[in-house]
Amino acid sequence: MNKTVMTIPKVGDEIYVPTSLHMSHGRDDVEGGLAKVTSVKPGISGGKTVSFVTVAEHPGVSYNWEFLAPEQEKLKKDFGEGRAHPDPDHREEFNEW
Repeated sequence: MNKTVMTIPKVGDEIYVPTSLHMSHGRDDVEGGLAKVTSVKPGISGGKTVSFVTVAEHPGVSYNWEFLAPEQEKLKKDFGEGRAHPDPDHREEFNEW
């Protein structure tokens, strides 16, 4: 894992988020890419206070910045200028929760 320390983003900044695919609630699938930060809040992870970031393109999901920050360069290579966006899978077998 890359140990590069990155500045905690601010509301309005753009960061990269990964693709999220769900086996039991495919309607919540999201294609990764650039996303606009809508909030940054402290939270607890592993017994310590860290920053959790939410983005406009994936509402209702918080990303632990401590884990997401080291992935920014890789995600940038993967997605380039592509924007994160919902990519729902409405097939019944992937929405059985």
